[in-house]
Amino acid sequence: MANKAYIGIDPGSKGFIALHSDNIIQFWSLADNDYYKISDILKEIKMAYPNVMCVMESVHALYGSSAKATFSFGEINGLLKGLLIANKIPYSLVEPKKWQAEIWDNKDIVASYKKVTIRGKETTKKEINTKLTSLNSAKRLYPHIDFRKTDRCKNFDDNKVDSLLLATYALRKNL
Repeated sequence: MANKAYIGIDPGSKGFIALHSDNIIQFWSLADNDYYKISDILKEIKMAYPNVMCVMESVHALYGSSAKATFSFGEINGLLKGLLIANKIPYSLVEPKKWQAEIWDNKDIVASYKKVTIRGKETTKKEINTKLTSLNSAKRLYPHIDFRKTDRCKNFDDNKVDSLLLATYALRKNL
């Protein structure tokens, strides 16, 4: 029997699925695969790794998002849960702050400062750039992996990064 495998899913229309097992790391884009293909991918993972666990980012409506975007995001999230259930893959939902606290290191953090006005007083507010901080963590943990969606892309794909970091979270927590 193969060792335990961990799946990380960053849901969303441009999300990613990452598989981490036995020094094997694979990625699948949600945007490039329909739900039938995603179901086939999950079925193949379950057959290859009967001892598999999935961690999916726990999502909720974002303030300021349109009703259409929120509904679409919820639909994708529900379909992914259904595919995991149909393929008998156990899963856990994890809040972003929880997995980030486990994975990020202080030297990974990219902060920016911006001026804001609170109760009529101007002050400086520190904000963490979560996308760049996650990229720094991923590069530190997996320096050999290309985090661009394809080799033709110039920029990294934060969904691909997050999916692998979610799988890494599951591995560290031995879920």
